[in-house]
Parts: sequence; C-alpha cells; structure tokens
Amino acid sequence: MNDTPQHIKELHLKLWLQKSPGERLYQAIKDIDAMRHALREAKKKLGLPLGDLDPVGEYLKTKK
Repeated sequence: MNDTPQHIKELHLKLWLQKSPGERLYQAIKDIDAMRHALREAKKKLGLPLGDLDPVGEYLKTKK
C-alpha cells in the first residue's frame, strides 16, 4: 500500500533499526504468530479448512 507518507516510512525504519537484532527477531516472531492466529480464527469462523497452519499442533494431536 502506498497511502503512508514517506516521512512516516522513514521514521518507522529509523525506529526499527534502533532496536537490537534480538528485539527485531522477537518482534517478527510475535507478529508472525499473531498473524497465524488471526488467520486460523478467521478460517474457523468461515468454516474453511485450516490446512497446514499448525502442523506441529496437528502432529501432536494425532500422536496421542
């Protein structure tokens, strides 16, 4: 999307790069996990197949 002004993009990048690599990695993992969770809940709500969104969880369920 191109609706964010350039100066805001530059400020966001500056703030992001001020974080340590560990903080950036942790934030990326949290963001990905939140996105996966939201997608899984939306698919459940719509009655769509969940697919391989949680392969470890599905493996652990069948392992029991």
